Amino acid sequence: MIEPLRFERETGTLYLLDQTLLPNEETYVAITSLDQLVEAIKLLRVRGAPLLGLAGAYGLYFAVLESEKSSDFWGDLKVKVDYLVNARPTAVNLKKEVDSIMVDLPVTAEPYEIGVMVYEKIVQIENRLKQDDLSLSINGADLLTGKKNILTICNTGTLATGGIGTALGVIKVKNGRKDLNMAYLCETRPLFQGSRLSAWELVKEHVPHMIITDNTATYLMSLGKVDAVIVGADRVALNGDTANKVGTLMLAVAAQHYGIEFYVAAPTSSFDLNCPSGSDIQIEQRSPIEVLEFRGQRIAPSESQALNYAFDVTPASLITGYITEQGVLRAPFMEVK
Repeated sequence: MIEPLRFERETGTLYLLDQTLLPNEETYVAITSLDQLVEAIKLLRVRGAPLLGLAGAYGLYFAVLESEKSSDFWGDLKVKVDYLVNARPTAVNLKKEVDSIMVDLPVTAEPYEIGVMVYEKIVQIENRLKQDDLSLSINGADLLTGKKNILTICNTGTLATGGIGTALGVIKVKNGRKDLNMAYLCETRPLFQGSRLSAWELVKEHVPHMIITDNTATYLMSLGKVDAVIVGADRVALNGDTANKVGTLMLAVAAQHYGIEFYVAAPTSSFDLNCPSGSDIQIEQRSPIEVLEFRGQRIAPSESQALNYAFDVTPASLITGYITEQGVLRAPFMEVK
């Protein structure tokens, strides 16, 4: 069983499966402070919008324990929370899960009581994420019955959610029903979350798959080898515009051209109804080094520079539907609970 994170309450240690080392090494990093967790988030040791929400909840727990030493508990906690939720700005789940806990914390409670309350909320979040994943994946498999060749990008499995996964969860359920011929995995440059992480998961679960270069996807569609495209989401705006791993927009444009259904698979916790459209989503830019180097080796001329958007925004007009734990939704949204 894949376990991307686990918490040892007796020692106050959060163990993260270091996703930067996969598939070659399965190593857990011990996290005992907020600073360590924020660093792990920024370095992508832990990633994936839903899992970042859960990791953020644990970050809040660390923040509460550390703020207990301050003479201004709530003031210090607010500073730490701002630091935490801005570790990665595009995925809404990180801030959303932390805020959902903060809003229920009584200001009259003692700091040690707050710690207990936060931990209880974390357990609830973890259980909800797993149940939402399963419901979403079943809904997607039901919807796509008979569509046996599925194309996806990045990693949207257990490593990204803690549960069965979202887009990759749908693929796993279809395989369990013997309704999958092939999962095509875009390698997902520059950090190869498709070829490193999704492939690693599917090998462990004996799911048939092929890794393709990102620029092979359109040609694969033109050959009639893709029945549907399913991707995840880091944030879905009110009008249905969706931020996801850069390269998603390219797939959506190609899918529309070839008449292929294009679905976003995401729990409703990834929907941000306070965000009117995709133009309001802050898109993270990461270090150019990720593009200019590979495993520490420079692959571009020393004089060259690089632009490294981590995400792009796919307009709602290119999205067939949104597979969620509540069912299949259509944009624009009035209310998503």
